[in-house]
Amino acid sequence: MVKVTKWDGSREDFKSEKVVRTLLRVGASKDVAENVTSWIEGNICEGISTRRILDMALRRMKKYEPAVSFRKDLRTALCNIRSKPEFEEYVRIVLLAHSYKVTRNQVIQGFCVTHEIDGIAEKDGKTIYLEVKSHADPHSYTPFEVTLAVKAKWDDIKEGFKRGLNSQPFDKVLIVCNTKLTEHAQKYADCIGLEHMGWNSPLGRGLDRLIEEKRLYPTTILKSLTNKERDILSEHGVITLKQLVEAKGKKVGIPKLRMTGLLEEAESILGLYVK
Repeated sequence: MVKVTKWDGSREDFKSEKVVRTLLRVGASKDVAENVTSWIEGNICEGISTRRILDMALRRMKKYEPAVSFRKDLRTALCNIRSKPEFEEYVRIVLLAHSYKVTRNQVIQGFCVTHEIDGIAEKDGKTIYLEVKSHADPHSYTPFEVTLAVKAKWDDIKEGFKRGLNSQPFDKVLIVCNTKLTEHAQKYADCIGLEHMGWNSPLGRGLDRLIEEKRLYPTTILKSLTNKERDILSEHGVITLKQLVEAKGKKVGIPKLRMTGLLEEAESILGLYVK
């Protein structure tokens, strides 16, 4: 069995099912995903990096799905969203699409001090304190210190509620990030009851899965999109590909010819998922 090298330098056996799952997420049919994976198995060498395998798989898939050439992988795209306020707004868009009621940043009086939180979500009769974190590096995880600070903030807000200093009876906390919690942070969060949503976390129901289910891809998934164009679109309230397509015919600060090209790429990527 060929060993592959993960991003942290550790090695593991090549797992074809991981490649298949990745290709299905970027729009491949089951047959195409399996055909490309079979080709990958026959063309990799001992110690090859998982990053290299992904590049090979996406290039091979272009033979079957040309629109794939327009997009980055979702993990990278999430890290290319600006932290504030874009990623926070993007999280709200995703949660709203999954039947949460969400309000934006709030300042709440705790027992000791006031606290700014990233939002309040409501679902199934529960009121949730949202803490949103993003990282520019997909392999940079949210540290223990964040969970510790969130717990302290939550405790002070709850005490403030008991004493009539605020009107927010939070039932739980949800930390949302574009990567994961560190192992230490996750262990602490599980122990004290902080919920977390990140890349494939919780397993099979992470932020990536919620995005894929609703095809709420950020504009940063477009390979050709520049940082300047990303910022211009954000200033006009365009953060997702769906919003970009809905902005067709509107003035959003990008030259008409260039906007036409971006729209064609966005429609091609979204079109992969409605065949």
